Amino acid sequence: MLGAGLVGRLYQLQIAQSENYQLLSDKNQFDKRRVLAPRGRLFDSHGRLLAGNSEVFELNMLPARVADLDRWLANVQKLIDLSPDDIERIKKDIADQPDFLEVTVKSGLTQRELARVAILSPVLEGALFHKSFRRIYPQGWMTAHVTGYVSPANQKDVSKNPQLRYLPGLRIGRSGVEHTLEPSLAGQLGVERIEVNAQGKPVRVLEDKPAEAGVDVNLSIDVELQAFATERLRRGKSDVVPLQKQEVQMALLQNDELRAHVTTGDTLILRDERGRLVPPESGAVTVIDIHTGEIKAMVSVPSYDPNLFSGRLSLRDWKRLNEHPRTPMLNRAVSGLYAPGSTFKMVVAAAALEAGVISPSNKIKCEGSFEFGRRTFHCWNEKGHGFVDMVSSLERSCDIYYYQIALKTGINRINNMAKRLGLGEVTDIGLPSEQAGIIPDRDWKQENKGVPWTPGETVVAGIGQGFVLTTPVQLAVMTARIANGKKAVIPTMQAQNGQQPDFADLQVSEDILAMMKQGMRKVMNGTFGTARKYDLKDYGGIAGKTGTVQVKRISKEQREKGIIDNIDRPWKERDHALFVAYAPVNNPRYAISVVVEHGGSGSSMAAPIAHDIFEYIFASEQRQKI
Repeated sequence: MLGAGLVGRLYQLQIAQSENYQLLSDKNQFDKRRVLAPRGRLFDSHGRLLAGNSEVFELNMLPARVADLDRWLANVQKLIDLSPDDIERIKKDIADQPDFLEVTVKSGLTQRELARVAILSPVLEGALFHKSFRRIYPQGWMTAHVTGYVSPANQKDVSKNPQLRYLPGLRIGRSGVEHTLEPSLAGQLGVERIEVNAQGKPVRVLEDKPAEAGVDVNLSIDVELQAFATERLRRGKSDVVPLQKQEVQMALLQNDELRAHVTTGDTLILRDERGRLVPPESGAVTVIDIHTGEIKAMVSVPSYDPNLFSGRLSLRDWKRLNEHPRTPMLNRAVSGLYAPGSTFKMVVAAAALEAGVISPSNKIKCEGSFEFGRRTFHCWNEKGHGFVDMVSSLERSCDIYYYQIALKTGINRINNMAKRLGLGEVTDIGLPSEQAGIIPDRDWKQENKGVPWTPGETVVAGIGQGFVLTTPVQLAVMTARIANGKKAVIPTMQAQNGQQPDFADLQVSEDILAMMKQGMRKVMNGTFGTARKYDLKDYGGIAGKTGTVQVKRISKEQREKGIIDNIDRPWKERDHALFVAYAPVNNPRYAISVVVEHGGSGSSMAAPIAHDIFEYIFASEQRQKI
């Protein structure tokens, strides 16, 4: 009797009322969906937007609900613009992941595209709409190396965090501050329960947990200063030529390097002192507050447009960036390695004074060359400087003086002083891929080259060449520490909002630093100062040091033929131009480093750039007070 009753009830549930229960089940299926959070915004020190978000709609597809992919894509192509690259990418994404995971078909639908697809969505099985966020960079390439960029999660990301595969619209910080501050900028994902029918179409959305927006961050960068410094560096000492001129258009057809610049969006063309059409200058500028360590400007050129990466970067754009002859993706300020040249002479002088191997008043005679072992080491001034002391050696940038005091001091003492002044170590400024550079000593040579250090290598290191390599940001830090005089200034990209960081003591004698400052001042206002044309007397004066770094050694044959001018050599064989400085002299506030790749002379190329940037800073501050 009981058995018969159970059988009857099962029949009623499974057969007689199955349709009713199926309908009920259809109405109560739920999918869980993670909701993207708005990414934290980046602002400059005055609250101007560097990186923000715009709301976009994206069309996704659930492959498991698509019976005929080619037909489905063909139908979608009638409604929205999908390129062959888009089709290839969609198919690849589908092949690379389970079919129950969503795939982005197109992000950033226009209003017209959205309307078209929405009307026909009932016949597009597996089509899903989401509101998402597109990262925007209003300053574009001008601040790209500071902000960095975001891009979709890749297979490597998913292998580290499998949850990312459920978030096709998620963008992850890849470089710059976007990468460094990823955890705080990303925010917290939200969760929604979506009631769907049997066809997987949303019926109702229930919010379980709202998304929490990422943290907004104010950076120390001043956008207006960044813009001025960028254009001033790019211009160098050449004249700008309008792109639309016929001679420029003809040159673009014939000159691969010029064409490479224009195809990546760079419209600046210059005419050099020989009358030739050339691309803008390449290099880096860093401006730092010597009291807070705030980076007020960090320029690296050439650059790139970070907005390209917010969506799906096309293969063509990626190829253009990677094949560009001057590597625009490289942040030269923190990742570019350059011999510091004569800007390193303050380090050698300080080490020699501390070791007691020379006094400020001791004089060394420069006759234009120095014989040591079997080699002859030349001064930049072939006729020699005569007798020079420490201050005049900096003023005139006499190489012979530094060859000799470097030998007396020794490479290990020079290494020690350089490290205290911020060279040869990662600054932890908060940007990825920062290079430590090389400040060699005896152990470094043995460990890295497998042979002992030689005295001749100390001679070359005495003028900041040989194995010595630094980054532009390190040179700015070195100059800031000399200018500060008491604290080991540490650079930062985040605004300090008037607070004074607690830096460690510099641990370099004030008397030694005073000698460095005196010599740097003479560079700018001394009778023989290598940058005496570029002082800034109206704003308290500049203290600086020029540097010219030989990239390719000039052979004896070339010297005899007279082929020694930078402008007559191929671009990649020309000397680098460097300059470091602080200002105002008696009440220092800012330090700067300028590196112009293959720019020639530090005194004629890099120093005037720094002069104009300092003048812009102080003139702007003066206008704000009025």
